[in-house]
Amino acid sequence: MNNNKFELLLQTESKKIYNYLLKILRNKEDAEDILQETFIAFHKKMNTIKVSSYKSYLFRTAYHKALNLIKKRNAKNKLVTSYHDMEHFNDEPVENNDKKNELIKDALSQLKPDEALIIELQFYQKMSYKQIAEVLETTQSAVDSKLVRAKKKLIKIITEQKKMQEKRPRIV
Repeated sequence: MNNNKFELLLQTESKKIYNYLLKILRNKEDAEDILQETFIAFHKKMNTIKVSSYKSYLFRTAYHKALNLIKKRNAKNKLVTSYHDMEHFNDEPVENNDKKNELIKDALSQLKPDEALIIELQFYQKMSYKQIAEVLETTQSAVDSKLVRAKKKLIKIITEQKKMQEKRPRIV
C-alpha cells in the first residue's frame, strides 16, 4: 500500500473509528489519542495486511488499544455505560426533535457495554458477522448469539419506555 492509499483510508475510516472509540472511552481526547495510535500501528503493518482485512484490522486494533487504556487506568467502569449526552451517536448528529432516535439512544444506554458495542458494529458501522467476529476475536456463531440477545433486550427496553411515555400525563 502506498501513502496515497493510506491517506484515502485514513480519510474514509477515521470518523467511523473515532465515533466507535468515543462510545467506548466517552472522552474526546482519549478517542483522538487512540485513533492516532491505531493508524500509526496500521501504517507500520499495512504492507503485511490483506486489503480485504483493512477495516477489521483497524476496528480490532482500536478496540484493543481502547481496552488497554482503560485497564491501564484501572477504570473498567469507564467502558460505555451510557450513550446520554453523546453528540456523535451516529455519523450524523441526532436531531433533538427526533423522538425515535432519542428512544433508541436511551435504550442503548441501558444495555451492557458489550451488547451496545456489538449493536454499534452491526447497525451503525454496518459490519458483517464475519467482520464483527474478527474485531471481537470470536466466532460468527458467537456474534449471532450475542446479537440476538442484545436485540431482544433492546426491544424489551424500548417497549417498556414506550409504555412509560404513554402513562405520563400530557401537558397541553
